[in-house]
Amino acid sequence: MQLVPGVTGLSSGNAPAQATRFPERRVVGLLFALIVTMMLTLSGSVLWDLGLNYSGVTGAVASKIHPASYLAFVTLGLLVIARRNPASFFVSLLTHRAGTLVFLAATALLGLVIVLDERKGIATVFDTYLLAIALSLIVAELNGRQLGRVEGIIHLLLAANALLALVEYAMDYRVFPNRYEGVEFDWDRRSTGLLGHPLEAAQMTGSYLMVLIAGGGPSMPKLLRLPAILLQLSALVPFGGRTALVTALALMTLWLGSRMVGLMRGRRFSVPAAAATAALVPILGLIVGVFASGGFFNIVLDRFTSDGGSASTRVEMFEVFEYLSWHDILMGASPDYIDSIRRTHGLEWGVENPIVRLLLYQGAAITAFLIAGFVMFLLDIARRLRPGAAMPFIFFLVVVNSYESISNKSIMLGLFVVLLMVMFRPLEEGPQPARGAQSS
Repeated sequence: MQLVPGVTGLSSGNAPAQATRFPERRVVGLLFALIVTMMLTLSGSVLWDLGLNYSGVTGAVASKIHPASYLAFVTLGLLVIARRNPASFFVSLLTHRAGTLVFLAATALLGLVIVLDERKGIATVFDTYLLAIALSLIVAELNGRQLGRVEGIIHLLLAANALLALVEYAMDYRVFPNRYEGVEFDWDRRSTGLLGHPLEAAQMTGSYLMVLIAGGGPSMPKLLRLPAILLQLSALVPFGGRTALVTALALMTLWLGSRMVGLMRGRRFSVPAAAATAALVPILGLIVGVFASGGFFNIVLDRFTSDGGSASTRVEMFEVFEYLSWHDILMGASPDYIDSIRRTHGLEWGVENPIVRLLLYQGAAITAFLIAGFVMFLLDIARRLRPGAAMPFIFFLVVVNSYESISNKSIMLGLFVVLLMVMFRPLEEGPQPARGAQSS
């Protein structure tokens, strides 16, 4: 593929560019690996222990933005200025990343409104939206070897996250507990793992599980794929995310069903894989029975019977709109006014849907632009992936709508973008893609 000298970016939307003047490219590869490591290890609880009140409201404004975001913006800046013609970056963004550009424009508009109208949520602009955009642009500049190195980091840290969740559940002790203003939520028995928040940990664990089942992560040895799938599936239980667990099980059932239909229609299959599957099904049934009798699934079952008002919140949150004028709904009401109404209705912990929360705090006009940009951004990402990423996308979109997620400060969107772009990267070079949990 011939690239125009001095212009980097993906001219075809698939292969990484090679025109940037590097040794800097090696530096960016190392910085990107460090960014991903920070995102998977520096939770709000860890940052509190390091002296940064990231999750709370007190403290310096700069501490409300994740350190990985700062490093990502610096890394992207390095990529831009390292070009022979830095203006070519914006030309490439306009011609090859239209969806990303729309999302960037919507994010910039949201940030401008927040600043000018003195609203809450400026950290959301940086950590939730700009970080994801920056990471998508950085990944596009890296080669297969650099992304393969990051893939190994993701496999290692998400395995550690799952193991830690299981240990926390067995010990009834959280190593990195969910905190607010330094106060632990000691009433919450759900595991937090490395990510520091049960729902975010469940979302990331389930997304990674879907990636493994769909055959993402080409560098993972085939013998490790099935144990990795079982480990991540087990970890979904102590995280206590009902929507994540149910969605994961539903998608796994559909995946298995489609494979069975394919076999009955004469699709070729591996005899060792079929034998292993036949032996594994009764063994898994026995293991599930033993764990269930020991109370392993109680934490999820308890969430269905007593969820702290989470389910009722999803109904009562719509009653807030009754107190708003059409102008408030269109342009957004005063954040203090919305907070007051929420407390009156017993919604102290927020609104359990990102679109509803954006409508309440930012108004329908900005929300529509932002959601449109978000969808176009995801389509932009999808076009850069090899086939197989549909399951993770479906899982993410279902779970992300079950809590405040992308409407509040979170690095989960950025992590999801990295996960897909690394695990489903085009394979012009490097190992061939895996075929899922079992060969067929």
